Amino acid sequence: MTILIFGLFRKKGRLRSLPELAFGGDLVAVRDALAQGAHLEERGPGGATALMLAAQEGHAAIVRELLAAGANPNARNALGITPVGLAAFGGHEEPLRLLLEADADLESRDRKSATPLMIACECGRLSAARFLLDRGASPFSVDAEGRTVLTLAVKSARIEIVELLLERGVPPDLPESDGTRAMMLAAEASDLALARRLLAAGASVDARRNDGATALLVAASLGKPAMVDLLVEAGADPKTRDSHGLSPLLKASMYGHVELVERFLAQGADVDERDNLGRTALILAATGGHLDLARLLVANGAALDLQAENGATALLAAAHGGYAAIVALLLNGGARVDLRSREGETAVLKAAEEGHTAIVEVLAAASADVHAQDNRGRTALAVAAERAYVDLIEKLSDLGADLDPETARRLTANAESHGWTNVAEILRRVPARPERS
Repeated sequence: MTILIFGLFRKKGRLRSLPELAFGGDLVAVRDALAQGAHLEERGPGGATALMLAAQEGHAAIVRELLAAGANPNARNALGITPVGLAAFGGHEEPLRLLLEADADLESRDRKSATPLMIACECGRLSAARFLLDRGASPFSVDAEGRTVLTLAVKSARIEIVELLLERGVPPDLPESDGTRAMMLAAEASDLALARRLLAAGASVDARRNDGATALLVAASLGKPAMVDLLVEAGADPKTRDSHGLSPLLKASMYGHVELVERFLAQGADVDERDNLGRTALILAATGGHLDLARLLVANGAALDLQAENGATALLAAAHGGYAAIVALLLNGGARVDLRSREGETAVLKAAEEGHTAIVEVLAAASADVHAQDNRGRTALAVAAERAYVDLIEKLSDLGADLDPETARRLTANAESHGWTNVAEILRRVPARPERS
């Protein structure tokens, strides 16, 4: 939520406007300006009136003066915020009282449909929030982004406001429009005190967001061990899954949180469990380049050659990402070097796509086929030539890779058209492919 706060300065030789005088808190000057016929609804930067700026800055005497002179208590600035909303933003009780006595709208909504109470909660203004609630402000409002008063208070990291709202009867599981609950936000912030307070108020530990995420899945994704322990102790399901089939183990693996993966395995998680795409913890670790995690998973018996729905293995993922240490770990563990993806790509081809020469060399030393073709008939050498990976072209040539005459002509012409003279020269030296059975 953006609130405009104006730094207004008097320029030499220019009289300050009424909004400027109000912002600066100069009551005498405001009175003089009004006596001289200043326009009450004059607008300053951002469409702010003098009353709005006085309310925002907490200048109660000026608010009283302007209201007595007939200032509109329900005017809106460029963001649609009224003086009540701006007083809530500043956390000023006396201006709020004066405005409400002047029939200002307690439930006015800005352009994002936020009420003054929502503004106070998001900005961490406890006294203003309490004052508005005492005056009857609804604690159940939802803004245009689907956020609730409670979740805004949680995001402000003010447990006192959360306490206040819970005391006023706000359910601890009141969801945002996407299903986000306060407990999930507490998990995201790793705020243990807030999480305990929400649990004590009856918050569901396994409540779900619309995408199936729970507080435990959020904590697992972000690598929050203490929060994970608290949630599991409170009864969170360690085998829960979101709508993508990602469990706490898989979420932690995706982001390389070794300590959490170790916890989940110790709690009985299946090291080879899969998400909806067939990805295992090891495939996710290899995809993210998380070496220490890959070592842990291998040590715990993770199957090296399981394939996701697209045919990807941990080795293919590591080769594509350029993670040489993980490639070595998997090969040393006995991973099959020439398994193919659904597109017919081997680890050599996946490494070639990104120009990972050292990995191609390691794979070749492990007896990978440098002549392998994918479903489109491309070899690693052809891929390297298409992308002008000079070092890789030379290495593949040294390893005995070749091209059929037609492909060699096409790739040489392509290199010449791009001005890759060094690539074209190397390709001219590549031997023609012999007939293979």
